[in-house]
Amino acid sequence: MITGKNLVAGNWQTTSSAHQFKTFNPKTVTPLPTAFEEATEAQIDAAVVEAAAVAAHFAGTSFSERAQFLKTIQEEIQAHTSEILEIYMAESALPEGRAKGELQRTLDQIERFIELLKEGSFVQATLHTQGPDLRKMLFPIGPVVVFGASNFPLAFSTAGGDTISALAAGCPVIVKAHPYHAGTSEWVAQAIHRALKKCDLPLGIFSHLGGQSHAVGRQLVCHPLVKAVGFTGSFAGGKALYDLAQQRACPIPVFAEMGSVNPIFILENRLKSDDGLSELLAGSITMGTGQFCTNPGLIVICDPAPNSSWGVALDEKIKTMELGPMVHSNIETSYTHQISKLKTEFKELAIAPSAASGACLGSVEASYFLAHPTLAEEVFGPFSLVVHCKNAKEQLAVAESLSGQLTATLLGDMEDQQQLQALLPILQAKVGRLLFEGVPTGVAVTQAMQHGGPYPATTDSRFSSVGVDAIYRWLRPVAYQDCPNEYLPAALQNENPLQLHRHLNGVLTKAMV
Repeated sequence: MITGKNLVAGNWQTTSSAHQFKTFNPKTVTPLPTAFEEATEAQIDAAVVEAAAVAAHFAGTSFSERAQFLKTIQEEIQAHTSEILEIYMAESALPEGRAKGELQRTLDQIERFIELLKEGSFVQATLHTQGPDLRKMLFPIGPVVVFGASNFPLAFSTAGGDTISALAAGCPVIVKAHPYHAGTSEWVAQAIHRALKKCDLPLGIFSHLGGQSHAVGRQLVCHPLVKAVGFTGSFAGGKALYDLAQQRACPIPVFAEMGSVNPIFILENRLKSDDGLSELLAGSITMGTGQFCTNPGLIVICDPAPNSSWGVALDEKIKTMELGPMVHSNIETSYTHQISKLKTEFKELAIAPSAASGACLGSVEASYFLAHPTLAEEVFGPFSLVVHCKNAKEQLAVAESLSGQLTATLLGDMEDQQQLQALLPILQAKVGRLLFEGVPTGVAVTQAMQHGGPYPATTDSRFSSVGVDAIYRWLRPVAYQDCPNEYLPAALQNENPLQLHRHLNGVLTKAMV
């Protein structure tokens, strides 16, 4: 059952003086019964201190021990599927299909990291024995703070990609639960806590803290024993955490995914020939009531027609969509405010809202868009802006004007090859993932996925928050020079006892030294 307590290094604690808050059902906007406690300064400090105290022990565990820990987390979540799904749907108003899909994605993510630990080469063991004997590999960075995401109560939250990748790396984790789905978060935290106990691992490896106040996150990020932060959310939230981390006496990395408009460029001939584009795009814009970080918030079309009516069909499709409420009334209020602000401030921007669902399509000429760069900022929700370019030159100018994004999509026909080749290098420098078919909503959880992009989409475009490569955010290289074999970690020892693929004097091999 849900308790509303904070999990501090293995202890579920309650404090009579703690501020309390509740989650809400977005459909009825009524509070759910459990009162959750905001973590106190003492609890926050204790969670981090305990995490730091067990960090060396956890870093020294074998890959097989960590794999078993993740497997046990997976089993504990599966054992309480019905309870997790029930509170997930109550707190988010998302349908059962979405709830089950996100739960399965969460379990699948864990499985990918189990496989990674069994294979082991992620430590990137590199040996150079000719001259000074140098041996290098990646080691866990230390205690990591993870902030739960508002729009993914499972896959980007308590046992989401940030937490599981950090645990796989051997880093203790302190989760700051998102207050919109505190109950869902606690159920999953209980599963992780039980897994720690079953695996006989130090309970300080995982803590779970609640709170509505920014003070909780601020204290966590500023704590001198925290070594890194994972965040998925708004630009304002991510930038604030990043700035705090850089102001510390010892700055630390903040891996923040902060939003993106994920532009879709539709080239002239594809626009004329593809009758299915409107339906495809309408589904992508409104998927999950527009609450995906890969939601296409900008559609840049090339159409020489002076009064292009291409957006009419897209608008009609969107207006037929039945959408659920957004995951919290605060998000919906912010979305409504942003749409109202667009209507008021930009006189040449046409906006066609749907009375039935709140979904909204805007349209504007490229020249006006280029003169008003704030039109390129994200509107989080079921909104997209169609930018009408009269020629290929305008479309290139729009691409040049954009800031960093998670994704960009290039839709063209064979006749559009020249324009596609001109756009490609511009967009490649601005995004983490380029699509040439389909839409950006939906992110495959594979090693080849890159879910990240240049600022302001993320704070570090070199890393991905999806797929097993997410583990590299929580690892750092250490080299050993002329170290006796018996003092080396197993991954670097002459005998290669872990049977890893290693780079030995420039050759990838499993051979012994």
